Amino acid sequence: MQELVNLTESFITYYDKTLPLCAAENVISPFANMPLSMGFQERYIVGNTYSYSEQDNFIGSSYLLPFYQMISDQCYKLFGAKYSDARTLTGMNCLMMVLSALSEIGDSILNLGASAGGHASVKPIAERLGLEVGEVPFDFEKQDIDYDKLNQRLKDEKIKFVLLAPSDIIRPFQFEKIDTTNTTVLYDASQLLGLIAADLIDNPIKTVKNMVMFGGTHKTFPGPASGLILTNSEELHKRLETSINPIYIRHTQMHQKVSLLFAMIEFETFGKSYQEHIVELSNVLSAELEERGFKVGKVDDNKYTSTHEVFIYTDKEIMDRIFENSIRFGVTLNKKKKELFYGYGIRLGTQEVARYGWPKDSMKAIAEIIYEISLPVVDDRKVQRLLSGMPPKKIQYTFDDATAAYFKRFVQ
Repeated sequence: MQELVNLTESFITYYDKTLPLCAAENVISPFANMPLSMGFQERYIVGNTYSYSEQDNFIGSSYLLPFYQMISDQCYKLFGAKYSDARTLTGMNCLMMVLSALSEIGDSILNLGASAGGHASVKPIAERLGLEVGEVPFDFEKQDIDYDKLNQRLKDEKIKFVLLAPSDIIRPFQFEKIDTTNTTVLYDASQLLGLIAADLIDNPIKTVKNMVMFGGTHKTFPGPASGLILTNSEELHKRLETSINPIYIRHTQMHQKVSLLFAMIEFETFGKSYQEHIVELSNVLSAELEERGFKVGKVDDNKYTSTHEVFIYTDKEIMDRIFENSIRFGVTLNKKKKELFYGYGIRLGTQEVARYGWPKDSMKAIAEIIYEISLPVVDDRKVQRLLSGMPPKKIQYTFDDATAAYFKRFVQ
């Protein structure tokens, strides 16, 4: 028992003190966290809003079904999705379920390569499912897909799917330039779901046919670690709906789903202002880093980034130095070795510090910390002083305690 206490205390203490700049992590509010302790976890339901049958289900599942209906309603409000599925467990589980439900062994698929910022797990998963995998043509000088070359391949070859799963992205893709006449676009928008829901980034499922958008709900979208599938294609929806549950997933972890619903209700009220603050902080931080001599990624001459991510281009020595010192001082970030970063670099994310409502002025101190830990000789006292001066980690963009009190009586 004592070992368990020590491990828990060590975890809490570490993350209380970190400077959270990892682009893949976020925190959920106490409001959205409540359903995780309301007894939903132990209960089963087969089917979704569109395919539920009480006769072929678990007794009591009819009390769970309305939550799925509310999720569908929120997905229409936030994403304009006629069809939604929240039964998958994580972003990667989403990916596997979508590919398993829609593809057949031998299908050809073009995937955004890891060197272009694509998720490194996609290719081995697709190959394990028996798909023939090629890479989406990418223009590294423009830092964007080469749409002309992509469309030529789609015209000349029998490409069943184009799968875009960006992990590293400051310039959102222009999906309207992709010819989807004879192919289906699968878009893992895990990193950008919050920005899309807030209409700060174009929502491709509103305009692009033959498309499924999906992803994890715990990055820019500040929900629990769950999965979400969205489409406006009835044909694609039917294939997904009848395969995912109960064929590929039996227990859909309803506590996550209801927590996601709470996060969606919260997002409807506070999401746009939160996402705007994310992008604002990203660009302020980029400017501060550039002032300190770093080469920083840019979307164009007037904007550094359209997302929560900040790219710093470095050589290998500086990248390793920043990373090792980040471990030492508790700064969460990611190092990158890929062509998208012109060889080597550092990726930062502002979605968590924005969730705490940190002001623009705090980006100056963060940039100074990154600069200090990039130096051959680090001024430890200065770094510690800057870290200790960071604003408090109190979650903003959520309902007040009086509103949350309506639901606290249901928490076990």
